[in-house]
Amino acid sequence: MELTSLDLSILMDDFRELEGGHVQKVYQRDKELTVEVYIGGEGKKRLLIGTSYAFLSKYKRDNPTKPPGFAMELRKHLGKLDEVKQRGFDRILELKSGDVKLICEIFGKGNFILVKDGKIIGALRQEQWADRTIEVGEEYVYPDPAPDPREMEDYVEKLEEGEVVRRIASDLSLGGTYAEEICSRADIDKHTEISELSEEEVERINSNIEKIIEGERSPRIYQDEKELRRASPFPLEEYSNLEVEEFDLFSTALDEFFYRREKRKEERKRRKVYQEEKQGLERQKKQMERKIEGLKKSAEQKREDAESIYENYQLLEKLKTEFENAIKEHSWPETRGKIEEAKESEEDHGDIEKIKGMNEQEEFISIDVGDKTLKINLFQDLEATASELYDKAKDSESKIESAKNALKDVEEQLEELGEQDIDLDEVMEDKSEKREKEWFEKYRWFKSSEGHLVLMGRDVQTNEMLVKKHMEKNDLYFHANFDGAPSVVVKDGQDAGEKTRQEAAKAAVTFTKTWKAGIGADDVYYVEPDQVTQEAESGEYLAKGAFVIRGEREYIRNVSVEAGVGSYEIEDDVFVPMCGPIEAVKEHCGNAVEIVPGREKKSDIAKKIRKQFDEKLDLDYIMRSMPPGKSDLK
Repeated sequence: MELTSLDLSILMDDFRELEGGHVQKVYQRDKELTVEVYIGGEGKKRLLIGTSYAFLSKYKRDNPTKPPGFAMELRKHLGKLDEVKQRGFDRILELKSGDVKLICEIFGKGNFILVKDGKIIGALRQEQWADRTIEVGEEYVYPDPAPDPREMEDYVEKLEEGEVVRRIASDLSLGGTYAEEICSRADIDKHTEISELSEEEVERINSNIEKIIEGERSPRIYQDEKELRRASPFPLEEYSNLEVEEFDLFSTALDEFFYRREKRKEERKRRKVYQEEKQGLERQKKQMERKIEGLKKSAEQKREDAESIYENYQLLEKLKTEFENAIKEHSWPETRGKIEEAKESEEDHGDIEKIKGMNEQEEFISIDVGDKTLKINLFQDLEATASELYDKAKDSESKIESAKNALKDVEEQLEELGEQDIDLDEVMEDKSEKREKEWFEKYRWFKSSEGHLVLMGRDVQTNEMLVKKHMEKNDLYFHANFDGAPSVVVKDGQDAGEKTRQEAAKAAVTFTKTWKAGIGADDVYYVEPDQVTQEAESGEYLAKGAFVIRGEREYIRNVSVEAGVGSYEIEDDVFVPMCGPIEAVKEHCGNAVEIVPGREKKSDIAKKIRKQFDEKLDLDYIMRSMPPGKSDLK
């Protein structure tokens, strides 16, 4: 939805709370700004401004690692906010800080323009029209002001000729939705021409326009079964058949509207990726099952054929020998002709009719032995032919084992995929009442026995974020020696001792499918940050979240899985679960519960773990911190 001029005027009561505050950060995501303002005695507030909307938000977005140039320009120039205002009744929001203004045009394509002493010093997008230009160095010229119905008395008198709904929307800058609402409340056909309105209808329209502009506010969100339809500062008759949720402030209603819509959009996106991955694995599973079934049938058939050779040995040897002698004495075409001629005659030619096929190119004949037809190689011992069939059966059986292992791996991936929750906390997080989480809490983490922070990616996205955003030159990068293992980063790892390196290696094999598979140990290597790159060799493809390692690797061999969970005091009287190698957890938590690969669901084990500690640990946090798959308490 797009804000109307009336919406923006109503929001100004909320936005003026920002006056006197100090801009701490400005973030930019494509065409959307977040201006973080610190207000003494109240803390931090977020003003979210898009090209068609603006509101105060309690939700923290996932901002770019490297701020765009325009965001950096805003950070440089915006300090104390002296004034926050709407220009007239236009959809223009202005933030004044000293001698600069951030002018937010939230109409049309929208734009953000930074102006100093009347001149443009920065802009989201440079544009040019016949009557004004948005370009650095140019004077900023406002667009023609919109009509302001707040300064009118007889609203209808100000309308031009045309349909009433169109003229209210345009001539009073109220927009289509509110124009239709006015017509609905006034019980007037919205297509009625202005010139055809009766005095009574004019009075009803004027009365309802005044109520909408000056009346009491009751912010709300409307939605149907499928989607959010609109946030409004007052009830809308046009949406009266929809589900409604009320709020104290219009800004809060807008915040929830856009947050939920963005969350649903992200959820649909992730659901689509999830379904595509699941369907791909299910296709692989069916292909593997068909392959195994085909290999089983092939192995059974080959063994049966080999056994049939021995069961019908005399007949097969007799016919094979006679055929071999015939083609030696005559030729393939002549022998073929004689056999076909004999089979067509009414005379009894004995077993010759059992020859069902002849292949000169591959030198074999097909012989009917009653329940099947066997392919018999010429000029080769029957024992050798049977032996070849047994070998082929064994080959199929060995392939069955490989296929079963591959099938098991796909089934495990499907099971693991089925356990995954689409967690959108990383996309947007409610910061209104929750504590400010540490930056590392979006990853798996623990403190080593020696006090080093050890971080692990949870998935492809966080693997990539961890390495690209948080790995620094004095860290160490660990990885188990197989695909699909998480990236592990030890902060200041190059200063760490052997104990920390061993614990990081244990984490590298523990927090992956080895736990679920019950694999006891594996090899782990570690390298320095400058050896880790996403630049693949020419002609090679590198999947998202994967990295290429250059140069020599230091290996830690035969590293076993190990995990304990403890209650860690992350700030004064605030405890969170920490999961890592048991010694590290005990060092920082005092007490720890050790877990091992097992048979109980993660949720059941998490509940048991929570009962072990006095502090009220968050159950979801415990589950997110644990290794993937089922476990048991040791």
